[in-house]
Amino acid sequence: MSEQAWSPAPGTPVIEYRSGRTLCILGLAMFVFFGLAALFPDVGNPSHTARGDIPDSFAMFLFGALALGGLLLMLNTFPRTHRFAVDERGLRWQAGRKSDLIAWEEVRAVRGQEARPPVEDDPNSKALPPALVFTPVDRRFVTRHQALLNQLPTADPEVRLRLPNSTTVRQLAQEIARVRPDLIG
Repeated sequence: MSEQAWSPAPGTPVIEYRSGRTLCILGLAMFVFFGLAALFPDVGNPSHTARGDIPDSFAMFLFGALALGGLLLMLNTFPRTHRFAVDERGLRWQAGRKSDLIAWEEVRAVRGQEARPPVEDDPNSKALPPALVFTPVDRRFVTRHQALLNQLPTADPEVRLRLPNSTTVRQLAQEIARVRPDLIG
């Protein structure tokens, strides 16, 4: 399905964004810093107090584990370009080797949800992240599009596709309104 999911018609506008840069850079910094500390545990002024002496093998193991954690973080959050295209068949998504197609027959309505901070006077208020909100036709929608949605099925009839910023939400909502104005709610 991956090749079929990403084959928009020629001339279809593509909306892109990159994700994962911050955590990837943090993972790289952890890998370099703790890796150097694991390779050279006795650099600097070693303390020679009874409580301050740490065996070099323990320091190498500890810093090596933290460097490995940084390497894993860096690899798992490697920056990836997400592409969206809206055409007559549906909303197409591609990120790396993964792709998906949300067909218009699977959706009753779509709306854009822009980011909103929590209400100051209400302690129970939560911030709303930017998202594209779908009202699916059936409950298996989340299961079919698990690669794109990354959430578990809930009793809530609406499904949210979280996006990095309100600009991307607005662009996608405008493209959907251009192709299928009957779905925008």
